[in-house]
Amino acid sequence: MKNSTLIALLLSLAVLSCPIALADVGVTDNCQDDIDSLQDDIDRNKDDYTKESIRKARNQLLQARTNLVNPAKCRQNIMEARKDLREGKRDKKRD
Repeated sequence: MKNSTLIALLLSLAVLSCPIALADVGVTDNCQDDIDSLQDDIDRNKDDYTKESIRKARNQLLQARTNLVNPAKCRQNIMEARKDLREGKRDKKRD
């Protein structure tokens, strides 16, 4: 009797969590847009960043793509990619 109660409780929790999981889909779509936008920025402005910073940022974007199902991790990867680009920004005055 206790096992069936436990199973019923677990099933009800699973059913109740479905709307929460579906609500996250909109966030992941937005994360994908940010990944694409940042990748386009890197492609358009390659000369503005060091090769090392581009490599690090692209690595973070790759990780963000694998973390699309986890919006918090995806966002963290995007923030890290932006930080890598900021740190590797070339000083145009020197060139």
